[in-house]
Amino acid sequence: MAGVRRSRVHAFASALCAGAAFCALFAAASPEATAQTATPGDFSIPEGQKLLLASDELIYNNDTGVVIATGGVQIDYGSYKLVADRVEYDQNTGRMRAIGSVEMIEPNGNRIYADDLDVTDDFADGFVNALRIETPDNTRIAAESAERSGGVQTTFNNGVYTACEPCRENPERAPFWQVKAERVIQNGETKTIRLERARFELFGMPIAYLPYLEIPDHTQKRKTGFLSPSFRTSENLGYGVSVPFYVAISPHMDATFTGTGYTKQGFLAEAEFRQKFANGEHTLRMAGISQLKPGQFAAGTSDAMEDERGMIASRGQFRINPRWTFGWDVMAQSDNNFSRTYGIEGYSASTQKSEIYLTGISNRSYFDLRTYRFDIQDATLTNAAERQQAFVHPSLDYQRTFSEPVAGGELALNVNGYSLSRKANDFNTLGVPFRYKGFAGDNSRLSAELEWRKTLTTMNGLRLTPIFAARGDLNSVDVDTPPNPANYNGTFAGNGSHARGMVTAGLEASYPVLMTTENSSHVIEPIAQVFVRPDERLAGGIPNEDAQSFVFDATSLFERDKFSGFDRTEGGTRANVGIRYTGTYANGLTTHATFGQSYHLAGLNSFATPDLSQATRNSGLEEDVSDFVGAVGLATSNGLSFAASARFDKDDFRAERTDVRAGYGNSRLSLSTTYSEIKAPRPNTFGEPDRREVTGFASLKLHEYWKVAATASYDLVDKKFNRHAFGILYEDECFAFSIAYEDIRDDFNTEGRDWKVGARLSFRTLGDFDAGGDVSALLNPSF
Repeated sequence: MAGVRRSRVHAFASALCAGAAFCALFAAASPEATAQTATPGDFSIPEGQKLLLASDELIYNNDTGVVIATGGVQIDYGSYKLVADRVEYDQNTGRMRAIGSVEMIEPNGNRIYADDLDVTDDFADGFVNALRIETPDNTRIAAESAERSGGVQTTFNNGVYTACEPCRENPERAPFWQVKAERVIQNGETKTIRLERARFELFGMPIAYLPYLEIPDHTQKRKTGFLSPSFRTSENLGYGVSVPFYVAISPHMDATFTGTGYTKQGFLAEAEFRQKFANGEHTLRMAGISQLKPGQFAAGTSDAMEDERGMIASRGQFRINPRWTFGWDVMAQSDNNFSRTYGIEGYSASTQKSEIYLTGISNRSYFDLRTYRFDIQDATLTNAAERQQAFVHPSLDYQRTFSEPVAGGELALNVNGYSLSRKANDFNTLGVPFRYKGFAGDNSRLSAELEWRKTLTTMNGLRLTPIFAARGDLNSVDVDTPPNPANYNGTFAGNGSHARGMVTAGLEASYPVLMTTENSSHVIEPIAQVFVRPDERLAGGIPNEDAQSFVFDATSLFERDKFSGFDRTEGGTRANVGIRYTGTYANGLTTHATFGQSYHLAGLNSFATPDLSQATRNSGLEEDVSDFVGAVGLATSNGLSFAASARFDKDDFRAERTDVRAGYGNSRLSLSTTYSEIKAPRPNTFGEPDRREVTGFASLKLHEYWKVAATASYDLVDKKFNRHAFGILYEDECFAFSIAYEDIRDDFNTEGRDWKVGARLSFRTLGDFDAGGDVSALLNPSF
């Protein structure tokens, strides 16, 4: 080589040129670089950036104008980092080459590996040999060679695309899945990766030929185009294929249009529009079908009687400010079972609630105002069950705990109210008296309650809590069919306006005793309460809408008012006596237990008076001395848990209501079982049977990626399964597969299907292949 000089100035200048050229090459090599610049195609390094270059040797040839850096070349320029064995830059031809073990990290996180790079001086066109790219989301593209053209498009020749990591023991082995294509085109303007004349391979074996496949690159979360199809099967609908098409309308708005063809019922069209705002979001969903063979459904059902069927739904939620939220979720459909029969996502439940709400939450207060109605989705033509549901317009719930103490104690305000109407009566006429669950007509109530309490602790550890409460209610009743005195043994307040009031003075005394040993600590706390009140006014004579789900157990034993809602209020003088226990052990075991009884001391027993809804019947509190209630539980550090609660008859200690739950879980195995039993009341005027049910769930991780699960619910009285499901799941970093079977008991055979099989194949970044719907919920114990 003639005229070789080793000058620091020339070396730095040549390094700057070589580094700038090299970095600009790789800026142009990936469309992701456009996110770093203001305009597409501009891959220049910002002004003022300093280049840092390190190598074993720098050579500048004055005769040829070639700069050469050799031996562990490292370049750090802007947000780009580069290593290579050798870098050559020709100032005359404007070409730059990086040779040998080239590795580049781009600002967007891409890692680019190559053996040889050759680019032009404007860095818009170039050629790369033996290229491999790893993106931040763990997708990989490898190719024999790659060409850069137009500054925004890179074409990989004989490329391979996959989202699977290489095998650690044998990196040369083919990944689980990969797509080999004659050309892989990465477009920086459209942000897509297009594979042409491709073969889809599993374990290195080709299983499908793909003439054309286009997917968004890792920077694109939203891209217009077809989504993966799904497959469905149903006894009454036939086989179905769903093809969704996604449209990215704007950065804040998109839509999905889905067409499903069923072999028996024809074409189902669905559309969903979604829009995000600065303070919330809105979704509009529509679906419709003209049924080809309504006769496939059971005769005399709404599914069989309707030809043109459809629905429209809207859902939105907006944050007015950090404390207040306004929203809605409403649905209207052509008949009472369309959305359930065709499994419209988000609207296929047997009971679908439509509501509009305003909610506010702060540190010491809560406000909720909403109006709602219920769609009972069944196949009956009369729609009787839905007509019996309340249309609430509206309901109000406000709670506030005042921050400033009052007389040294805590003062809380609770306001609750509703206004509702029904189209049809909801009566159970089996036995006498009748059970009036709801009346056709109008009913409303507004209640306000103040409660004050303060806890005092004496020198010897006795805790005393005085409690005072005052409440007022205003009711308006206008029912179409008042209860018949011959079928109801109570007194109906009658239509019109009614005012009620209740004041309570109470005292709670508890004496917690701490006992410790070398390896454990225990707290035993005897508790006694007494509440003095006047009799409940109009007890059981006003329609009961919100206090029907009454259960007397260990959790409600020490409640001042044991009713679950405001339509009933506990009156009379009552005492609650019991004991609570908690224990902790050094080995991680924790235990707890509660046992007690309640006593009606004076006045009118609210639980012994007739109730229109029969909510207090067989409650265990009807007599002056209540049934016993208790609960025990334990949990261990190795994942074992057990809990049991029961109500025992005060006379013969018969278990009137029993709930037992046991579970175990670790990193591989999860087991849970629940047994529930409710004895028929004595005397049994409604002819009700005992109710006994056991449910179980099991999940086992067979391998790092394999999992099996099963769940079942069995009616011990009818000796039938209410529900059973089982499935298997495989999931790793690039692929997921699941299949499950579910059967739900339906004694009336009015639904489109009582069983279903679901399967899903998911290839990360390529999409999902769905048959029968999402099956993940079938393997969930809470489903």
